[in-house]
Amino acid sequence: MRKEFLPFYISRAILSSIFSILVIGFTWKALLFAIVLFGLFLLYLHSGWFSIDLNLPFVPLRRDTRGLEIQRKALILSVVFGLLIYLFSAQLTPLIGVSLSGSVALSIGVVTYFVAQFILFARA
Repeated sequence: MRKEFLPFYISRAILSSIFSILVIGFTWKALLFAIVLFGLFLLYLHSGWFSIDLNLPFVPLRRDTRGLEIQRKALILSVVFGLLIYLFSAQLTPLIGVSLSGSVALSIGVVTYFVAQFILFARA
């Protein structure tokens, strides 16, 4: 870990923790989920997929046109997927045996966004 990225590390650790507690609750599973999310933030920072601007310590990652196109595709995919899960949650509940609420659909949409970005960046 590099010292110049300390504000980014702290802000993403807090963000990962809050998101995990909101989605899973205050359990050991939330801690595990927060660690995974924080690891993904570290992957994004140190992957070389983005340019880094140290003048903005909390948001140092910058996208080029390729990155913006990947972000757009991932956002469209996550919104569509999250919306479909939300709209068909009543029909999916008997199939999977778990009640899908709006927060679950939102969480699935967020995870879809990050997974889609990761796959699209890794392909190039």
